[in-house]
Amino acid sequence: MEKPITITEALVKDVRFPNSISRDGSDAMNPDPDYSVTYVILKTNPNDGFEGHGLTFAIGKGNELCTAAIVSFAPLVIDKALESFTANTNTFLTLS
Repeated sequence: MEKPITITEALVKDVRFPNSISRDGSDAMNPDPDYSVTYVILKTNPNDGFEGHGLTFAIGKGNELCTAAIVSFAPLVIDKALESFTANTNTFLTLS
């Protein structure tokens, strides 16, 4: 029997682009934008070679919230089989 793909780790990175210094990307709604992204990598069993990558974009200060949310939800997926999410997505989305 084949070993299930299991999420073993969630790496979360808060990446910032300080555009407000040069005002690159500014407009009437965002005069001092600091574009940012929360980047997450879900690692799986060491020998299977799979990873999941995700991005969440924000304009500056909202990135702390995105990063904190991903970090706080990570325990819901760590040490769980990928099939437990894909077999019944509704169950996973209700955080049961």
